Amino acid sequence: MSSLIFKHPEPSRLKTRIWPIFMPFMGCPSRCVYCSQEKQTGSTAKALNQIYQNFKDDIPAFFANSSRQPLEVAFFGGTFTALPVEWQVRFVSLAQQFKDEGFVTKVRCSTRPDCVNYDHLNMLKDSGLDMVELGIQSFSKRTLKRSARNYSPETAYAACEIVKRAGLSLGIQLLPGLPGSARGDFPRDVSKTIELKPDAVRIYPCLTVKGTALEKLFNAGKYQPWSLPRTEEELSFALLRFWNHKIQVIRLGVASEEGFDENIVAGPVHPALGQLIRSKALYLFIRSRLPLLDSKITRVVIPSKYSGEFWGHKGYLKSLYSRINITPEIVRFSKGRQFELHS
Repeated sequence: MSSLIFKHPEPSRLKTRIWPIFMPFMGCPSRCVYCSQEKQTGSTAKALNQIYQNFKDDIPAFFANSSRQPLEVAFFGGTFTALPVEWQVRFVSLAQQFKDEGFVTKVRCSTRPDCVNYDHLNMLKDSGLDMVELGIQSFSKRTLKRSARNYSPETAYAACEIVKRAGLSLGIQLLPGLPGSARGDFPRDVSKTIELKPDAVRIYPCLTVKGTALEKLFNAGKYQPWSLPRTEEELSFALLRFWNHKIQVIRLGVASEEGFDENIVAGPVHPALGQLIRSKALYLFIRSRLPLLDSKITRVVIPSKYSGEFWGHKGYLKSLYSRINITPEIVRFSKGRQFELHS
């Protein structure tokens, strides 16, 4: 007889509600083949002064006459560090003011790797910025070119180091399944991301959206999106690798707004994509532990918190677990925090 006792492999993190401020395409030097920010975020183009005024009014209104927890402000949807500098400073400084008032805990922005430099990031940090999420998408030269990203893998590496050297937290966004990607590219992107030791990662499997250049490539038969099974396979292995290296994956799949799904032409769409991937990654982790037992498994204890995640969406992982001799008859859910495997 032997036993294994362990916690969930995902690194723990303090969860704070994010208040997104969408700036569709603002600051972007060009349009990438896959991008349709208005459809994805549900936000239409607005003048910067209108976005600023909404931000200035909405945060205090949110906290008026209530005891809500502080927020994290995030400037998303465009290339924040390529906006006019005075607007960057105004937005970040206002966020810092809300920090001082106790409404906001942290401030982050998303941008392109070819739109950062050390001195500029240092200035934004002094104004109140805490984190930069870089839309790396891929480290493959071929994929970056085919996707009209217009920068090199070397630029992507350098940008990550610049963010860290400026004393800011680093987020890396990956977009697997882009045009020009080949089998093996995404695992290599994951390896390179792990080497860079970011504070957080987002993974957005590529979707073909109406009105994009990618839709034209798809309709012409020049682009084939990933299937849902391949997406589940690739991302579950990637997620487990990030967990094993204590790197937080804070998003799996696009967070669609109302009306977005009807604009998707092709790609790996599922209403519970994140759960599918998390469940499969947990399965892979548990499977990897079994050889450490000295005989056939006879009892499994799972924290009740993970009961839905363990068996997967609508129980789809039960057949896989049965192949490794884990059946419902030997599984028990507990109020504890530890997973237990007993032989």
